[in-house]
Amino acid sequence: MKFNFKFLLAAVIVPASYITFSSVATIDSSYPAQASPKPYIVEVISATGENAGQFRGLSVQTDPFAIATELGAAPYPEDKFLAFPDIRMGIGSQITIYRAPSYKIIDGRRESIARSWSGTVGDLLSEKKIEVGEDDKLNFSKDTVLELNMEIRIIRVAITSVKKSESIDFKIVKKEDNTLDQGKVRIEQTGVPGQKVLTYEVRREDGVEVSRRLTNTEITKEPVTQIRIIGTKPVITGWCRYNDIVLDASIKNGLDPNKLCALMKKESNGHPNSVNSSGPYIGLFQYSESFWTTASSKAGYSGADIYDAKAQIYTTAWALTHGYAGRW
Repeated sequence: MKFNFKFLLAAVIVPASYITFSSVATIDSSYPAQASPKPYIVEVISATGENAGQFRGLSVQTDPFAIATELGAAPYPEDKFLAFPDIRMGIGSQITIYRAPSYKIIDGRRESIARSWSGTVGDLLSEKKIEVGEDDKLNFSKDTVLELNMEIRIIRVAITSVKKSESIDFKIVKKEDNTLDQGKVRIEQTGVPGQKVLTYEVRREDGVEVSRRLTNTEITKEPVTQIRIIGTKPVITGWCRYNDIVLDASIKNGLDPNKLCALMKKESNGHPNSVNSSGPYIGLFQYSESFWTTASSKAGYSGADIYDAKAQIYTTAWALTHGYAGRW
């Protein structure tokens, strides 16, 4: 059976009370199904006012949402419906669907399309039961008038307190000890790291950390300073003679004993009675008579025998550290 909807509807004269306009499209059980299918035309008007399609068919339904769904118009709950004549007359009807404006809502990491007849951003969010926290960011003020296809973005902001435990390095104090051999180290007090707790205010936007601010530092354990004893006592590491005397003379004059030993080996190979007739140069460090008289006197060994090994060692240690190193 074929129906001519245009002539069918044109031939029906009904009072205005039989024109129905619905702003909430839900299947109404008070509209009982009809005994036989009736013809319907469903026209869809987009949110921009353009014709978005027409659907024709028969249905026993009496609810405009159910009829539109059955005919393939795919209505949304937020759409508005205009039916003429009233569907309950049982003669068929032309139903006009006015699509609700749609808006994209990006809430954190979730995207959705919201359809609504609300006037402002705030009204839309309230209608969709979307709450915006005090710290959250909204790309429009709530009193902004909605525009078709507007993209509303909500950045969810979470401010939390984060505690982090960190070690505190201990300090190292070095003390010299001239009774400990040079090059040796002794730990007088063991260093122990301390502990501190750092409190940060962390700000996250849509789950991503964007800032971290230190708000408090609490020392829960003080570090213990390490004390290291550093040996400064000179040590003879190579060939030498009269080691004890050489060490004592070197310590008193702040001289490396190995330098004194090397010079002794070079000048006399450790023989206090060595004489070089070209000078003559005499003793462990080959002094001339005149230089010996001057140097030994200044070193505190005035009148000492030039062949005296001890006197030569102390005098030479003094001479090397008081401007006479060029003599050798």
